[in-house]
Amino acid sequence: MLNREAANNLFQLGILSQLMADLDDGKLLTPGAGHGHSPVWILGHLALVAEMGQQLLGGTVQHPEWMPLFGPGSSGEVTPEQAPSRELLMTSVLEGYTRLQEMATSEDCEPYLSHDHGFAPFANSPISDVGDLVALMLTNHFGFHLAQLSSCRREAGFPPLF
Repeated sequence: MLNREAANNLFQLGILSQLMADLDDGKLLTPGAGHGHSPVWILGHLALVAEMGQQLLGGTVQHPEWMPLFGPGSSGEVTPEQAPSRELLMTSVLEGYTRLQEMATSEDCEPYLSHDHGFAPFANSPISDVGDLVALMLTNHFGFHLAQLSSCRREAGFPPLF
């Protein structure tokens, strides 16, 4: 079970809510300097990754139609017509990771954790099984994209949160 990783992710969800409270809708499609991802893309990507993590633990992907727009290897370009609403994205991220935390801390996840993750970008890496990949999704990956959102927020003129 991934109790520490889930606790870390719960903490990070609080930071996400703080960051997004300052970003108005007019900034959601603006790519961040340096990383080039807009807050809309980051939120959509995080929501989809939470669902992919659930799938690794026996669940399903609820928004498969988002895969071309927000999935691994997507361009990061999102037009206003393509963008899901802020409310749908935030709900999808918060509910998606809350569900992933629940699944990752349940005894029901144990049979899945040692399976091969099948994710080609991590082939022949220290991320060797489902447990490693879900732990990464809950911690490093989420934190990496929080840093991108933080940079978007700072570019909008807000001071550091901490």
